Amino acid sequence: MKTPGRLEERVAIVTGGGGDIGHAIAQRFCEAGARVCLVDLARASTDCFPAEQVLAHTCDVTDPEAVEDMVEAVAQTFGRIDILVNNAAAEAHNATVCELPVEIWRRILDVNLTGAYLLCRAGIPHLRKQKGVILNIASQLGHVTARGHAAYSASKAGLLSLTRTLALDHAEEGIRAVSISPGAVMTDRLIRRAGSEEAAFEQHAPRHPIGRLGTPREIADAALFLVSDEAGFITGSDLLADGGYTLK
Repeated sequence: MKTPGRLEERVAIVTGGGGDIGHAIAQRFCEAGARVCLVDLARASTDCFPAEQVLAHTCDVTDPEAVEDMVEAVAQTFGRIDILVNNAAAEAHNATVCELPVEIWRRILDVNLTGAYLLCRAGIPHLRKQKGVILNIASQLGHVTARGHAAYSASKAGLLSLTRTLALDHAEEGIRAVSISPGAVMTDRLIRRAGSEEAAFEQHAPRHPIGRLGTPREIADAALFLVSDEAGFITGSDLLADGGYTLK
């Protein structure tokens, strides 16, 4: 159901738009009146979106020129950019630092952290005009960690730190920077890694005091709040949407 006016006239870029969480965020923003560009390595499906509100763009977020070209294309198409959502993420690789290949370490940090830097660098000049918002999708593993997740946890902790610095650096320009740290969310990626939805539940639900996994829609609802005017006095903060995982 559309929420009239909440993001009316605003334009958002959502990286990782082909994944479950990115797709859900984009859909929620459209319901609230925004126009959205879904960015992914492969063209994201836009079948369930109103044609006049959505744009799909293929882009490698680790490529500076490609990111700059994508941002300019969105600005040309929609006339403005108000919201940046850094959601693109490389999968966690279960290995100690001694076992982890250098190229995988670099790839995870390049996508999860450098990709956010590149989108912010290209997008902030547009956000200045609109007093816009940067939303970084971090992780509970940016606050705590798990065995074999050195690269992923480091990248997400870096993203939390980047959020705080962005908030300080650009507050006087009217730009807010915030983040969400989801716990385990029932996505296709998680199901694929676990082998089945049932296996994903059995593996991850007991680690969350709430007794279940999150849903992409729940993360999208939190994202909508953080980029909306209702959160206008919130900047530099992280919202833990982790079902209580980090309480233990």
